[in-house]
Amino acid sequence: MLEIRSARKVFYKGQADEKVALDGLSLKLATGEFGVVIGSNGAGKSSMLNAISGALVLDSGQILINGDDVTGMPVHKRAIRLARVFQDPMKGTAASMTVAENMLLADLRSKKRTLRQGLNASRLAAYKERLALLGLGLENRLDTRVELLSGGSASRCR
Repeated sequence: MLEIRSARKVFYKGQADEKVALDGLSLKLATGEFGVVIGSNGAGKSSMLNAISGALVLDSGQILINGDDVTGMPVHKRAIRLARVFQDPMKGTAASMTVAENMLLADLRSKKRTLRQGLNASRLAAYKERLALLGLGLENRLDTRVELLSGGSASRCR
């Protein structure tokens, strides 16, 4: 299980270019659960992953893995408990498939279902609605093949 409790990280604290990367972030994923992190550039996605791995020290908050507080634990000691893979934005997606098809794959991952359910109208409408909430413009590109998107947009389809 992974749990993040009220994580806070501020870069350049007290300076004109101060940036709050994590502001009270809390998250709980049970063993076997699958989570997706989506956000625009600068939203704190990489900061969150770096904090979980130990590459970034939090200003406050806690990170627990299987109930053990690893907040102050260095990267090499956390590596025993977790693994991290750095990815090319096009890896982890099916580049020749559409945005909607990639979302279907992600949606059905870890569920005991098959792709036979397909992309019906209600599922497409739900994807469009979810993407619109993010304000990234992908809701209008559901039929676009992922290989035609920018790297950042492609990475949001996983």
